Amino acid sequence: MIRARATGMGPGRLLVRVFGVLAAAIVAVTTLPACEKIDRNMWDNPAYRPQEEPVRLPPEGSVPTKGSEHTPKPGTAEAAALKNPEKMTGFSLPAGKELYGIYCTPCHGESGKGDGPVAKKFVPTPIDISGTGFGMAPEGVLFAIVTHGWNGMPPFRADLTATERWLVVGYMKTLK
Repeated sequence: MIRARATGMGPGRLLVRVFGVLAAAIVAVTTLPACEKIDRNMWDNPAYRPQEEPVRLPPEGSVPTKGSEHTPKPGTAEAAALKNPEKMTGFSLPAGKELYGIYCTPCHGESGKGDGPVAKKFVPTPIDISGTGFGMAPEGVLFAIVTHGWNGMPPFRADLTATERWLVVGYMKTLK
């Protein structure tokens, strides 16, 4: 009572103010946890590993934006039977080397040994695609891997045309 008189407030006004603060605290305590569920987009999204395939795949039978090209999946007999339609000439070899330098060198390195500048950051590390390693695989298998990706490697179908992918495969076959 002494405090109420010192501040110039009567006991009724002090009681109203205390109940007001108490009511505001109760409203805050009961409603703020609900706000967390509204803004949980970051926590509720599924986590993806680097270069992981997206969960949403196109509907069956949909036509890609670059046409209805059919490329067999890596590891199939159909992929192994594919032959490179691009002949390695004085023009196509430098073009394949340039594309390899842009899309492949960061991971596989200039020599194809899997020692590119970012290779040590990946688990598993990029494979050896030189002539002494996986590069001895048939051209069609390499083309299917470049197209669809494999074992942590991203697919390049959206980034490179079929001709450009064949040029990269042709250059990969020249690596020693």
